[in-house]
Amino acid sequence: MNLLDFYFPEWFWVAFNLLVLILVLRKILWKRVFRVLEERQEAVAKAMQDAKETERLRTEMEQLRAGLNKELEARTAEMTQEARTRAGKEFDRIVAEAEVKAAKIVSAAKTRARQEREAMLVEVKDQVAATTVEAVGLLLRENVDNERNKRLLEDFLSEGGMSA
Repeated sequence: MNLLDFYFPEWFWVAFNLLVLILVLRKILWKRVFRVLEERQEAVAKAMQDAKETERLRTEMEQLRAGLNKELEARTAEMTQEARTRAGKEFDRIVAEAEVKAAKIVSAAKTRARQEREAMLVEVKDQVAATTVEAVGLLLRENVDNERNKRLLEDFLSEGGMSA
């Protein structure tokens, strides 16, 4: 028997076995294979839908982050301005306090200078009085006439830088 010879009963049984095999496989595996294919197709569709949802959420998050960044920048600028304003007010307060303290120091210095001047004037008056008493004592010791006393007094006053 040649391989290319057509022997009907053999071919019939091969075809019959093939048909039975296809029917059995269809009955047993066909639904399972299609179910697996459908499940995979559904999984792919779900993954695509999830990817689209993830992309949408990512876009929303980027927009939200951009909005938050702008809000943060605005708030930072506002806080910086507030800090500058507070610093300016604090600076003004400190300068005002320093001016008040300086005015008190200047006033105290003027008062002290005036007191020292008055003390010096009192001391000068005391020295003039003592010198005058000394001069009068000299005049009385000499016990000379009126004309001589007048001349001595004028000489004394001219030597001290005072004139009669």
